[in-house]
Amino acid sequence: MALDYGNVPQWVTVLIAATAGYLAFRSIQSQRSIARRRAAFDLFLKTETDEKMLTAYDHFHGGIEAMTKAPSAESFCTSSDEQSRKHYLSIRKYLNVHELVAVGIREEVLDPEVCYSYWGDTLTNNYNEAKPVLDFLARRDKNRYTYSDLHELYAKWAERKRRATS
Repeated sequence: MALDYGNVPQWVTVLIAATAGYLAFRSIQSQRSIARRRAAFDLFLKTETDEKMLTAYDHFHGGIEAMTKAPSAESFCTSSDEQSRKHYLSIRKYLNVHELVAVGIREEVLDPEVCYSYWGDTLTNNYNEAKPVLDFLARRDKNRYTYSDLHELYAKWAERKRRATS
């Protein structure tokens, strides 16, 4: 009895096409991963070298110091005093950077591992320091979803830090 090899070339073609498709898919995934890491690196390089970012970081801590001296978070956040308002807006401005990182991670623009490795302590520490402002905003209807991605990322990273130190 003779074997029929008539269908073998078709199956070899299918196997080659499937392999090429898989390799193309893996190549695209690899390029996306590299791009996310590069984007995270570029963002953090900017936060460390850009004069405006460094100033915003210093103003954030000045705002935190002023907030701790205020009678309450609400009085600090709603004060019409020009200096208090400046401190409040400095905190919000730097929280916006953290929100940008959180959105970048959620939207898969930034690599979550690079971000956590470099920014994990900074984000969680700054979140805790600014918690009275964040809590005040969360209680207001018009700000209910402000920093929602930051809240979610903080919860994940705080738990990750807790597990790492336990």
